[in-house]
Amino acid sequence: MKAKLLLLCMLVIFGIVGCSQETKVIKHGKNNSNSAENTKDISQKPPNLKVSVNGEEFVAATNGYSWNYYDDEEKSMAGIEAEVVSVSDLIGNRKGPTVNSDTSIELKFEEKPISYEVYVLGSFTHNRGTDVVLDKQIGRTVYEVKATWVQGTGYYVFPLTIE
Repeated sequence: MKAKLLLLCMLVIFGIVGCSQETKVIKHGKNNSNSAENTKDISQKPPNLKVSVNGEEFVAATNGYSWNYYDDEEKSMAGIEAEVVSVSDLIGNRKGPTVNSDTSIELKFEEKPISYEVYVLGSFTHNRGTDVVLDKQIGRTVYEVKATWVQGTGYYVFPLTIE
């Protein structure tokens, strides 16, 4: 009998907690960097990443992200978790520009991230910063960039053909 009463009490408590709604308070003020006016400018997804190869640019494919933004309808902050898609589904067999060790490659974000890392998919080669490692690879090579902002994290992929 006591076990049934305890179970019933736990169910009621879990029901109350589960149905409660957490709200985030956004303070309004002149010097408050978290004010609603400032957060309304946040987009619903991470900024685009352009890859510049010897001065010619192309947009890297966005592959999953975790992002917070201001929802005008709800008048509060909201978050999105976008699922990662397989690289073959995302960019197919696209080879990308042909490059070699003398090629100038630059990553250009629409908005500068706090930090980012560059990975060679299928390899343990990894570095931090703006350099894309071109040595030790030949042929079609796919790179992944993980970038972090205050609003969240975005993942990008792009191919290069290394001679």
